[in-house]
Amino acid sequence: MLTNILKPSLSVAIVAVAVTDLAIAQTMPGTRAAGMAGAFVAVADDASAVYWNPAGVATGSFVSAVVQLGQDTKQQSSRQLSLNQRDTAGMVAFSATALGLAYYRRAAYGTTAAESAGTGAASREDLGRSVQAFRTSTLGATVVQSLTEHIVVGATPKFVHGADGSAFDVDAGAMVWVNRFRVGVAARNLATPSFESEAGEIELGREVTVGAAWGSGWTGISRVIASVDRDLTSRVTPTGDRRDLAAGVETWWLAQRLGLRGGWRASTIGDARVALAAGISAGLKPGMLVEAHVVRGHADARSWSVGARVSF
Repeated sequence: MLTNILKPSLSVAIVAVAVTDLAIAQTMPGTRAAGMAGAFVAVADDASAVYWNPAGVATGSFVSAVVQLGQDTKQQSSRQLSLNQRDTAGMVAFSATALGLAYYRRAAYGTTAAESAGTGAASREDLGRSVQAFRTSTLGATVVQSLTEHIVVGATPKFVHGADGSAFDVDAGAMVWVNRFRVGVAARNLATPSFESEAGEIELGREVTVGAAWGSGWTGISRVIASVDRDLTSRVTPTGDRRDLAAGVETWWLAQRLGLRGGWRASTIGDARVALAAGISAGLKPGMLVEAHVVRGHADARSWSVGARVSF
């Protein structure tokens, strides 16, 4: 039973942030989650749950390890001089019965007060803010606690260090499951940390996402998993605010030696900016997988990664 492994675990996180004026596609931490277009809040049951939903650390294998290496593509913006530049992204994560640890590198977006009253088509000043791209490197872990037999909550305190300052922040999540169904909620940047920079004070906004999923074999091994995520808050990007709806599916074949997954993501506000994802896992031996994902569609979502995952 899952309740046998729901024990508290210690958590701390450090984020290093560098400010850039470029628009950067955001690679999602974890090759498996990225292959489902990020419809993963209610699925998260491997070490990448440290990012996706802290409560999920308690719902998976006794031991899990995830390694991911990929690339984002820097996209054209009014402040960018060259196209198709790339930046590395990735994740290294580990979880055990009472501990989850992760390091991941990815892009993020924050806002500053508008510098002038510009009126151009690309101006964001009608919203009273300017969007800034961050390169982030995060080292973190997760605390989990069982509330009932079917409800788990988790939290990840984070110490965020910017080029010109530091701030404390926290992520949190919850997971509820009944038979083959799960519902999850994850909230990030709850303290809305801000940093001084040459562009002014940059703030990271809160992000809250709810998800639901069905697994054919839950609470054990599932051959088919289907999931849907919905953002409850909007988030800023250089192409306009997004509040996404995402759907994903994962299937397993050949005695869990071959996994195929796919997903779809689009914004429900402004332009849809649709992105399609695909992923694959191949078993080297039981419990040891090599994985890959690719996302295509709108420019601010394009990415790819390769990785490995171990669980037992």
